[in-house]
Parts: sequence; C-alpha cells; structure tokens
Amino acid sequence: MLPIVIAVCAAALAFAAFAIVTPYPAVYFVRWLFRRYSYKPPAGYGRYLENVTITRNIDYRSAYRNGRLDIIKPKNASGSEKVIFTTHGGAYVHEGGAEFYFVMLANSGFVTVNVRYALAPEQGIYPVPVKQLEEAYVFMMEHKDEFKLNLDKVFFLGDSAGAQIAGQFVAMQTNPAYIVLMNSMSSIRFRQAVPVGGIDGVVLLCAIYDFLRLEPPPENTMKLPLKKLAQAYFSSASIKSPLISSAGFIDKITAGFPRAFITDANTYSFDFEAKEAVALLESKNIPVTGVFYDVAEAVLHHNYQFFTDTPQGFQTYQKLVGFLNGAAG
Repeated sequence: MLPIVIAVCAAALAFAAFAIVTPYPAVYFVRWLFRRYSYKPPAGYGRYLENVTITRNIDYRSAYRNGRLDIIKPKNASGSEKVIFTTHGGAYVHEGGAEFYFVMLANSGFVTVNVRYALAPEQGIYPVPVKQLEEAYVFMMEHKDEFKLNLDKVFFLGDSAGAQIAGQFVAMQTNPAYIVLMNSMSSIRFRQAVPVGGIDGVVLLCAIYDFLRLEPPPENTMKLPLKKLAQAYFSSASIKSPLISSAGFIDKITAGFPRAFITDANTYSFDFEAKEAVALLESKNIPVTGVFYDVAEAVLHHNYQFFTDTPQGFQTYQKLVGFLNGAAG
C-alpha cells in the first residue's frame, strides 16, 4: 500500500509543479471553456449561407504556423465591396467560432478576410500574430486582382484577443514610432505595410487595450487566469514585463488613428478600458462610435455582440453596419 501512496503523492507533486511552471493547465482549461460555450448562429442561418461564397484555407505565405485565411463574399459580389480584415478571439490560445457573424456581414454587402494566426503557446507566441496580420494584408494586396477585391481603403476588425491584435496593428500602422519600439523588442521586424490613408476604420469588439490594467483584475472584469495566459502568449511569467507593456496600444494612439467602432459588455469583460478608449479618441478629435448598455437594461457578458438573438446584440450589429457604411456616431 505504501508504494501506491508514495506514487500518488509523487504524481500529485509533479502535476502541481507542472501547473506552476507551465501555462498548459490554464491553456487547456480555457480551450475547454470555449468548446463548451461556443457561439450559435442566428435562426435561419441556412438562408444566410445561400447568399455568400466562402473560399477557405488560403495560404497567405506566413513565415509562421497556422497562416491561413478565409474569404467570405456576397454571392453576386462586384469587386467594389468594402473589405474587412478580421482576427478572431480565443484568449490567444483558441480559434474563436464566430464565422456566422462574417456571413451576416456578407449578407449586408461586405467582404471579410478572416485571418487565422499561430495559437499560443505551441504554434507561436507574441508578437507573431500581429506580424501575421501584416503578412495577410500584404499577401492580399499582392493578389487583390486574383480575388477581385477593392483594397483601397479597408477595415480591421477583431473580437476579444483578436481585437487587441487588430488594435495594436492599426496603432502601429498609424504611428511609426510604435513600429520602431516593436522592432526593438524582438527579432521579428515590422514595417509600414498599409499606405497612409489606407484604413477606413477599426472595429474593436470587447478588446483588451492595456494588459497592465488587468492584474489584478478590477471588479466585474473577466475572470481568466491572466498570468498563465500571459505566460502562454508572451512567454513571460511577469505581468510587468516590457514585452507585455508593448502590447498595450491605448497610449500609442496618435491623431492618425482611423475612425473607430468600440463596444464591450457590462459584465465580466473589459468595458472600463473600452470607455476610456472612447474618451481618448474623442479628446484627439478622432471619430468614434461607442456602443454600451447599462446593466439595468440587460446583463451582457463578454462578446455579447455575437448573440444576435438578443435585442442588444442585434442593435449592435445594426450600428456596426451603419458604421461600416460611413454613418457617424
């Protein structure tokens, strides 16, 4: 009996050490959560699908893993439609499942280029996904005639972790000093890929703007194992790492930042940062559409906008379409 007890204790100690030293238990837990609580398409989704064409798994020639993208178009696209580059959420460790949202956008007359990127920690760590968004954009510019896309002025959209990636990329493309900073942080080299004036707008859905504000998490903020996810994505156990600080883009926004659509949930998300971002853009005279709902109206959780069967989710979608079409405020 004693050898069995010793073996069990040794295994428990080994697992505890594994959980302390590596981020994998937290990563596996977060992936399980995303699989368990996946988003559901709207009612009658089959009708939406009938109106689009989807070209999947295009290799955008990334230097890193998981460099694929999908293009979703209206079925009778003319080539003049507005194009939206999207980056998915999933806490940097999982591929979010909101394709139906982009199918809806195609039904509203837009083309989406849905960029997949290396998932931490196995496939790649920061700043690889940000570089891959640059790679995907450059690839599509080189092949825009082949895919019949108008890329003169494009949008960048992300949700959750993907919104942080999109926001950071746009901040870099509109702030040359930020590119210099990023190039000093790692061996990965960024460049000015998007022409000045080439970004029509940025859409930030439940984004993280500054990681340093989230440890410890303020009340009512999403309760995730942030330190372990930071270890997975940034390969740093210290939330105060300069590398993590470099990913915070709110203080890198300049007057060149494009018009923005910003929304967040009111429960277990990051709405305090989103509201600060709206105020900052307004102070810089950058057009911004901020969409928020009081908890007295409805309790809305992280990525509420994907629940388009709720009044708030549907209203946010309508406001987003208006923003993409050029509506102010």
